[in-house]
Amino acid sequence: MENLMTWVMERQDKFYKIAWSYVYNHQDIEDILQNTMIKVYENIKSLRDTNLFETWFTTILINECRQCLRKRKREVLQEYIEIHGHYSDEYNFFQEIHSVDEIFREVIILKYIIGYSQEEISNILDIPMGTVKSRIYRGVKALRNLVEEE
Repeated sequence: MENLMTWVMERQDKFYKIAWSYVYNHQDIEDILQNTMIKVYENIKSLRDTNLFETWFTTILINECRQCLRKRKREVLQEYIEIHGHYSDEYNFFQEIHSVDEIFREVIILKYIIGYSQEEISNILDIPMGTVKSRIYRGVKALRNLVEEE
């Protein structure tokens, strides 16, 4: 474990920047790095080629970042529902959005609820900017169609 800690400390800035590009929160990044190190330590025997250790570590780090974003998304949705759920005449965005395909729902939430830019969404989801734009457009269009049906 000491060797792992030393290795990570030598590359701390690099891994911090990677995590920052996903979550933009210092406390979350500390948790992500810690969880990544634990997972790497627990699963080191599954690594087949030690030459790919840094790539493997980075993949685990990115997966932890994505898991953090999913958790954050659930927390934001729950908070919104708790705050706004008691207004019966209010349009319940979150009930409607669950009717939309997940690929569209994900970008809509990141864009309109969490407030990320299209470029940030592209980085978070590791998809091209054009894909982000088309998913936002198609997701909003699908939501509009759902609202018009009611």
